Amino acid sequence: MEGNCAQCQRYYRRCPDCQAANRWLSRFCRNCGHSLTPVNWLPDLADTPLHHLPMRRPTRWSGPVESGLTPMWAGLLDGRVFMISNRGELRHLLRHPLRLEQPQPGNTPLASPPSYLHGFLAIPGEDQITLIDLLDSRGGARKVQRLRGPLLCPIASDNAQWLAALVMDGENRGLQLFRLHQGRLQLAWNQVLEGSGPDPNRFPRLLWCDDTLLYQTEEGVLSGIDPHSGVERFHLQCPCPPATLAPWVSGPHCYWGGSDGSLWWLKLKPDLQLHQLCGAQSLPMLAMAAGPRDLVASFGRTLLRVQLETSRCESLELPQYFTTSPWVGTEDALALSQEGQLYQLSLGTQTFQVESTEKVPSPFNGSLLPPFWNGREWMIFDQDGRLFVGE
Repeated sequence: MEGNCAQCQRYYRRCPDCQAANRWLSRFCRNCGHSLTPVNWLPDLADTPLHHLPMRRPTRWSGPVESGLTPMWAGLLDGRVFMISNRGELRHLLRHPLRLEQPQPGNTPLASPPSYLHGFLAIPGEDQITLIDLLDSRGGARKVQRLRGPLLCPIASDNAQWLAALVMDGENRGLQLFRLHQGRLQLAWNQVLEGSGPDPNRFPRLLWCDDTLLYQTEEGVLSGIDPHSGVERFHLQCPCPPATLAPWVSGPHCYWGGSDGSLWWLKLKPDLQLHQLCGAQSLPMLAMAAGPRDLVASFGRTLLRVQLETSRCESLELPQYFTTSPWVGTEDALALSQEGQLYQLSLGTQTFQVESTEKVPSPFNGSLLPPFWNGREWMIFDQDGRLFVGE
């Protein structure tokens, strides 16, 4: 069971034993001490509670809140907004008054977006991973895990206990798998995958799909790996090499774009299947996001919607460019243009079209990050690190 607090409005979940309300990221029940199942609630996943709530477009804005940093990643964790700069500095949003506070300074440039583990944020440097306890981000010490070499692609976690890193180990590509244990990363195993170096034009991918670690090469080869043993569960060849855009995962389903603008869907359960959702496009794919029932991809001024159950595709031409991923809910999507125009788009059983528009107030200066929603407010960072809050 879940809900939101009448005072602070943070979402909570109830202990299955004593029914006490606990913070979303809590690892143990505050009342009976029962161990709580690891759960995640990040805006860039398609199966979080937020995506199933009715969506509202913003009509009133507060801010902007200055951070003084160039944002590289932002996320909603335990009801709080966190932002990380390209220098690895962490900020989180406080209210009364509205401000961004720095709980810990950065100590290494960010090599790629961070990953979430049960109550912890894993921040990757060039050859190390720094672990921060989100339940005690101000007072907790950073724990650093060194890697066997420089990272070749973004790190990937199952949002609970497993974290994978692909590194250049001497002349080989090495896969390192870590397990969260007592607030630290514990090495589970190392595995040499290939003897080739990085491709300067593309890079491989690591991602978690349900309880399987996926390794995707630049050529489109997919390997499913058992995290407990390191044994390969399956091996597939996608006909099209992947684009550089990050894939989207929802439980046992994974979606990604091909280098030719096509869209692909890997399904692990109940049977292993690889589907092409749409064919090649004449324009390069710039952004992509999946929701509970729909996928929306941007090709500049053209947005493409795919109904996941039927694979039906609809396109929509708009007057502005879209380079960040939209927010995709059950009945609506919200897309942010580089000019700061918000477009509310109809999904569900409706025709794919614009329902309403709203302008982010000045001095908005483009965005490097997609908008996200906490169930009550929209959060938008511009490329100068200003946070705009819309209700």
